[in-house]
Amino acid sequence: MKRSLVYLISTILIIGLTGTTQAQTSQSTPEDGPDLVLVLSGGGARGAAHIGVLRVLEEMHIVPDMIVGTSMGSIVGGLYAAGWSPDEIEELLVSIDWNAVFTDKVPRNDLSFRRKQDDRPFLIDARLHLDEDGFYLPAGLISGQSMEILLQTLEARSRPERDFDRLPIPFRAVATNIKTGEAVILDSGSLAHAMRTSMSIPGMFPPVILDGQQLVDGGSVANLPVGIAQGLGAKNIIAIDISSPITSDDENLKNFFDIYNKLNALLTVSNRVEDVARLQPNDVLIRPDLGDISFMAFDRATETVALGETAARAATDQLLPFVASSADWEAFLRRQRRPPTDTIHIDRVRLEGSGLINEPVAMNSLSIQPPADLDPEELRRDIMRLYHLRHSDIISFHVDDVDGVQELVIDAPPPPYGRHSFQLGLGIFDDFEGNGEYTLSVRHQMLPANGKDGEWETLLEIGSSSQLVSEFYQPLGPRLRWFVAPSIKFSRNRQDIWVDGNPWATYNLIQQEIRVAGGRVLGNHSEVRLGAFYSDNELDLQVGDPLFPNFEKTRAGFDLTYWHDTEDSVMFPRSGGETRIRLTRTLDAMGSESDQTQFSLATGKAWSFGEYTVVPYLEYGENQEPEVNNFTDLFFLGGPGRLSGLGNDELYGDTLVLARIQSYRRLKKIDLAGISIRLYTGISLEAGNTFFFDESASFDELLYGGTAFIGAETPIGPLYMGYGYTEGGRSRWY
Repeated sequence: MKRSLVYLISTILIIGLTGTTQAQTSQSTPEDGPDLVLVLSGGGARGAAHIGVLRVLEEMHIVPDMIVGTSMGSIVGGLYAAGWSPDEIEELLVSIDWNAVFTDKVPRNDLSFRRKQDDRPFLIDARLHLDEDGFYLPAGLISGQSMEILLQTLEARSRPERDFDRLPIPFRAVATNIKTGEAVILDSGSLAHAMRTSMSIPGMFPPVILDGQQLVDGGSVANLPVGIAQGLGAKNIIAIDISSPITSDDENLKNFFDIYNKLNALLTVSNRVEDVARLQPNDVLIRPDLGDISFMAFDRATETVALGETAARAATDQLLPFVASSADWEAFLRRQRRPPTDTIHIDRVRLEGSGLINEPVAMNSLSIQPPADLDPEELRRDIMRLYHLRHSDIISFHVDDVDGVQELVIDAPPPPYGRHSFQLGLGIFDDFEGNGEYTLSVRHQMLPANGKDGEWETLLEIGSSSQLVSEFYQPLGPRLRWFVAPSIKFSRNRQDIWVDGNPWATYNLIQQEIRVAGGRVLGNHSEVRLGAFYSDNELDLQVGDPLFPNFEKTRAGFDLTYWHDTEDSVMFPRSGGETRIRLTRTLDAMGSESDQTQFSLATGKAWSFGEYTVVPYLEYGENQEPEVNNFTDLFFLGGPGRLSGLGNDELYGDTLVLARIQSYRRLKKIDLAGISIRLYTGISLEAGNTFFFDESASFDELLYGGTAFIGAETPIGPLYMGYGYTEGGRSRWY
């Protein structure tokens, strides 16, 4: 699967990058151009070497009159031009979680309680959207929202100019017009926008729209933009080339990073060779020897910076002609040094854009309470939380000075698709003893369903058991704390009845339910919900002897549910926990055939120590005054993690007790172009049983067992294989 993923992403990148040509826009050479231009090439994480070179240039008191950068060179160059020192840029580069930058996901605990539940049931991560032409295909693997926030936060901390000639060092970023294949020089506007445009890798990120042009990474036309610098009138050039090298034909391309490094080298080599040939005898070319450091090796930033320093020191003799006088150097430092602020001061907030976002709701979802000095991380979390309402395209922001008032302007444009989305899923369960189940799932969501942030969600599952559930969820008020949620449900559940460890009979339980619920959301961690329901239930024997009679019954009543969810992952949580408490009362006054009360509780909490996690779990259920042979209210127990050596739902009764402690180790983390995979192995110890109303529950009656397993969290859902054992000699593989 990994190899297939590598070739899929590589194919997308090839299509995106080879769709451009290596033409440059024609430029006339100004007579009075900059004396010394610093040219910084693209190369992803290899761009940290630029910092080492800048450090040596500063030690030698070399003053650039302009910086021209492509891709990662535009980020390092843009920050230096805006007033950051080499040390500050290095500290920033090392501190950033680049895996988070190259994905649009946020930690689950930062999501609203409603959006957390998008993880249930397990479905393929990718969503299919509809637009006016049918199904919408995104222009990139990831939207780039995290990258946008990072760069705009850096811009806000830098107090930049809109005219790049007014920066402490004049600056130009290079991008590619993906329609014409021509280079586009960005010299004004948002510095963050220019940097993101210059490194918008085709296929990975969607093109950036600027003045009607679709712009992508500048590396495919000018990865080392010497010609562009000359076109801007440069008299002298110091060019730093950290491009991926062309390696030998017999090299072993083992993974995505090897393939992309090779691909990047092949696609940039031609324009890079042409630009190197343009260098004049008085120009300097610095090529750090970066060895096997790949374009995504941000974890090797410190090493990469040192290699840049080494290469620059080796070129000291060539650089000596550009050393400035003491007076000029002091003047440069006074002009250039604008240390970035640790916080971003905000006096007020304004929301722009014609998107689907309800402005009062959006403003109330922000934690910002102006006037305030915002921590950049706090601002990032707010913007990501707003983005994950899924009501807008990439959200941008900037800080305007309006008559001395610092105004945070948040722009939330409409998404490039409609309000409808679909997700697919496939579930397969097999215990290798002839007991298997499968489920094909489709979920439809309409977000928002109206101008009040309502949501319509429908889940269809077809397989061994099938169901159709449709709910309209309507928040009340701008804070979205209260809600009403009418729903309907049609289901057919296959239930095996076991006797002495063997399937004895198979029933179908067919249910039709209508429900009206309402409640309150508590922060982003909990929900309290009160529901009234009415359901028709039919039990039909399919195979075997009739241990339970066929019936048609009506259940109606109320249920009260408390649901607490702070898990960072649904399948293999490493922190947080989940608790569900439910009290159900059926009433003959509402049409039910009996008055009954049912109570259930399930709770678990994860603690992690390095790569190891421990999760204790407790589950309890009880029917009070149960009706004899009331199949619909029974509790079932058995299967993976629930007395793993038994068959699925093998035990049943009016009371259920289960205690489990699970421990697992994270073996591998894979983060690749927005795709996240986690591999685990672990064990669990289990104790539990079910009891009928006339039986006494005691510790002596508990069954003990456990399981050993391996599992994975993947974009297509969780994968799990285990071996379970339960006392009495019961064991099975899953």
